[in-house]
Amino acid sequence: MVHRGKLSAACGPCRSRRLKCDHKKPFCSQCIRAQRECSGYRDVSAGRFYDQTEEVKKKNSSASPSPTSPSREQTLSPSTALVRQQLSIPLKDQGAAFALSRYLSRSVGTNLPHILGTTATGRAVTASINAVGLAALSNIHQSTELMLTARQEYVSALKQTNTVLSDPLHATSNASLVAVSFLGMYELMMCDASSLMDKYIKHLDGSLKLLQLRGTEQFQDPVGLGLFTQSRIPIVLGNFWLKRSTPSWLVQLSHEASVYRGGEGTGSEDALFLLMTRVGDLCASLRNGPFIEPAKFVKRALELDADLNAWATSVEPSRRYIVVNVPEPLQGNGKQGSSCRSIYGDHYHIYPDTVISAWWNDYRFIRLLLHEVICWLACHLARKEDLEAGVRRTYAQTVANSKALSQQMAEDICASVPYHLGATETSPYEDWDSTRTGGVIRLIWPLFVAAERDGATPETTGWIADTLFKIGYGVGIRQALVMSNLLRSRSSLSWLPELS
Repeated sequence: MVHRGKLSAACGPCRSRRLKCDHKKPFCSQCIRAQRECSGYRDVSAGRFYDQTEEVKKKNSSASPSPTSPSREQTLSPSTALVRQQLSIPLKDQGAAFALSRYLSRSVGTNLPHILGTTATGRAVTASINAVGLAALSNIHQSTELMLTARQEYVSALKQTNTVLSDPLHATSNASLVAVSFLGMYELMMCDASSLMDKYIKHLDGSLKLLQLRGTEQFQDPVGLGLFTQSRIPIVLGNFWLKRSTPSWLVQLSHEASVYRGGEGTGSEDALFLLMTRVGDLCASLRNGPFIEPAKFVKRALELDADLNAWATSVEPSRRYIVVNVPEPLQGNGKQGSSCRSIYGDHYHIYPDTVISAWWNDYRFIRLLLHEVICWLACHLARKEDLEAGVRRTYAQTVANSKALSQQMAEDICASVPYHLGATETSPYEDWDSTRTGGVIRLIWPLFVAAERDGATPETTGWIADTLFKIGYGVGIRQALVMSNLLRSRSSLSWLPELS
């Protein structure tokens, strides 16, 4: 070991510009203010001592040429420091440790030894989990080395998973479904602007086929039942993007799964899922011609929205959230000078866990989409000259009501952000080491839709763009960065105009 002396813990841009760095997570205020990418902070303790074991071995080996010394940037980069902190863990396995702590659900994590099962399925699951964790870490630390290793693990995971899926004995195993799910998650970590959802959707289609192949037999054990419940939600959410209906067999399986669970403590989750499929089917029907019977469509949409509202009011008290008010100095609303910029407005939410937080944001997400459609068609009807004036006024009022409710849904989505970034009932401040940050993977799309909705203010859109930017680098989900850039460049992804 060689002692390197006193080092600066500042981020790279601040060191190069000789600026005072405030070391805030996930990146410093100087970089935020300048809207530049922050390379992360140097680990002083890791950088102070440099492990020269391999260099010494090579120098004393007659068969090996004398190596060249690494540059100062290479030896002291944040990603290298990260690796040194985990010297006992091989590089390709470091992703698993991160992914297991952030992205694995309780049901999967508790039963992981059982899920791994045989050697073939175990390799597929391990490689896919490693790929996700390494991809996230490569984004957080902006490490080329970690990114290359993540891609290698992903290729290995694809190969191992294809081997498992080609074996009739293992194709319908719990492990195969877990592996495919993590392969999809990898695409979110490595997303780019050219393929916001396409690559991810391919893995969702794989999960969909597996659920069908597994049939009711997957409900025979608690792990399989939990995996079915967990896997069906992304599939239905993906159908909104594709504008396609939910297969009837998936709805039927969901009814059967509810029977296997006995309806204990999961009624709210099953009811929400079925409502999501109904909203998705209604939106998919727009392809057949939204202006054929717009009044009938708006009527059905409003009835569905009433059912969604009834769901929200019927949720068990143990699965609700707490509203925490914050003092005025900490209130955000996108103000650059706010001392707690993860807060939007004057309050935030605290949830029992990240799964329940995801439920609520799924509910808000589909209500936002539903009211976007209601506003679109009601506006069309309010302008129709062949309708009576009173009828047109009614549709104009429908538009106003929809925009007000959409505003409330958007504010509630924003209020859920601090919980995932480490806030508690007693402290609103960020903690990027919190395991709750993994839950933002289900928060990204609700945030994006909240910013894209008709009537969103520049302040709201700006705050959400900044939040997605922080999530992208702080948690390592590149899809959030792509969405942040779309919002900042005002590139709309609205799907309504293309349906008209």
